[in-house]
Amino acid sequence: MAEALIFHFRDKKNFLNGCNPVTKFICIIAICFPLAKASLLSVLVLLLPLFIVAFIQHLPLLSYGKELRFFIFMSLLIIVTSYASSQNIAQALASSLRFLAIILSGMLLADSTAPDELARSLGSLLDKIPFVSGWVIASSIELTLSLVPIIFDVAEQATTARKARQERRVNPIRTLSSLAESIFSLLLDRAEDLSSALEARAFDPERKRQTLGYGKQDLKLLLFTALLVIVGYMV
Repeated sequence: MAEALIFHFRDKKNFLNGCNPVTKFICIIAICFPLAKASLLSVLVLLLPLFIVAFIQHLPLLSYGKELRFFIFMSLLIIVTSYASSQNIAQALASSLRFLAIILSGMLLADSTAPDELARSLGSLLDKIPFVSGWVIASSIELTLSLVPIIFDVAEQATTARKARQERRVNPIRTLSSLAESIFSLLLDRAEDLSSALEARAFDPERKRQTLGYGKQDLKLLLFTALLVIVGYMV
């Protein structure tokens, strides 16, 4: 099976894709509050529904390859460092699972939300705040989210090219510096291409766009999240 690319939007007709991006963003922020200081049991209670939603969303976790292994390595590193400082295995596991819950929430948001849809929803909302250029802020968020998958694409492209050339890893420091240089160079090329594409479309960050509406799916997601947050605080 070919490796899927993490933090990429997939255009599908399912529950999460049909929800308004602002609703999904609010739900993620709400889940982060009980996660901040949750015990191991509370983190498990909050993490299990996220995995269920990922299963319903058909999130290709097993196909994310190297990117997913990186986050697993980071979670193991969190366990080691947290246990070394606290000498409490439950607290160390809670810190690691808390990190994975936040990453999984971000993956679900990126998988079901196109950057332009989030900008269209946030722009109309932020623009109602006095002295705030809502559409400019929304456009900045859109461009930032568009760059995240490009970073993963470039990293994968650089590592694949090095494997194809069968480069030897004699000096690990030199290998890492050479890889970082290749990734940075490719990122500059991609950024220049993105800039040219925006100029060709006469991109205006202050331009108002058609907003997205809210429906029954948003209400269901908010109720589900509220119930999950309440349970997370009670456990």
